[in-house]
Amino acid sequence: MMNIHLASQVCLFASLFVTVLHVLAEEKGTGAEKQTITTTPAVETSTREQQQPKGNLTRPVYVPPRRGAPLTRVGGGTRGSDDPMPVVAVITPEHTGLAANPQPVLYWYLSKATGTRFEFALVNDFEIEPIMEITSDGDMPAGFNRIDLAEHGVTLQPGIAYQWSVALVQDPVKRSADIVSSGRIEYVKPPVVLQAQLENANQAEAVRILAEAGYWYDAFARLSEKIATELGNPALLEARTALLEQVGLATLTGDGMADD
Repeated sequence: MMNIHLASQVCLFASLFVTVLHVLAEEKGTGAEKQTITTTPAVETSTREQQQPKGNLTRPVYVPPRRGAPLTRVGGGTRGSDDPMPVVAVITPEHTGLAANPQPVLYWYLSKATGTRFEFALVNDFEIEPIMEITSDGDMPAGFNRIDLAEHGVTLQPGIAYQWSVALVQDPVKRSADIVSSGRIEYVKPPVVLQAQLENANQAEAVRILAEAGYWYDAFARLSEKIATELGNPALLEARTALLEQVGLATLTGDGMADD
C-alpha cells in the first residue's frame, strides 16, 4: 500500500511540474510578443526619420541686431492695379541691415516689367560722390532682381553704414517724379563662433543661422540662391515669404513674382 501511495504522490508532483513548465513557457512567449510590439514603433519612427530629406528649410526667423533702431527704408509701397508704373522696392529691413560678406548681393523687387530708365546708387556719409552707380535704359524684368557688388569690384568697409537706392526715372528733367526705394546696409564681420557654425552648415541651415544672428542680407541671398537652383520648391518660396513678412514687405509676396 505504501508503494502505491508513494507512486501516486510522484505522479501528482510530476503533473504539477509539467503544468508549471507550460505556464512559464506561455508567460515567456507573451513577454516576447509584448517586447516585439513595444519595439516596432521605434523601428518605424527611425525608418521614417531616415526617409525624410535632411537640411529641410523651415520657417526662418529674422532677429534684428538692434531693437529700436531708427527706420531707414524708403519706398516699396503698393500702387493701384491701373497704375502704369510698377512698384519698386529694395529688399531690406526697415532699419539698417547687416551683411556678413563685405561684397554682398543686393536684391530689389519690381512688380512688373518696364523699359523705364533704371538707376542704382551706393553712397555713404563720408564721401560726396557715390561709391557705385548703374544706369540702364534696357528692359527690366519683373520679380526679384540682384546686384552683386563683387562683380563691380566694390567692397564695404566695416563699421560704416551705406545707403543704396534703386530708382525708375520717368522724366530725366523732372527728377521729383522718380519712383525711388532705398535702404541701408552695414558690413559687420561675423564672430568666430558663427563662422564655425556656417562652415558646418548646409545651405538651408545657413539661412536659418544667419537670420537668427541678424545678418539679413546674407540670409536672403543664401535663400535666393537656393530658390534659383530649385525653381518652384514651395518650401523655399514659403521661407522667402516668411522673411519678407517679418520686415514689413508682405505686399511683395503675391502672385506674379519672378526671379531674375
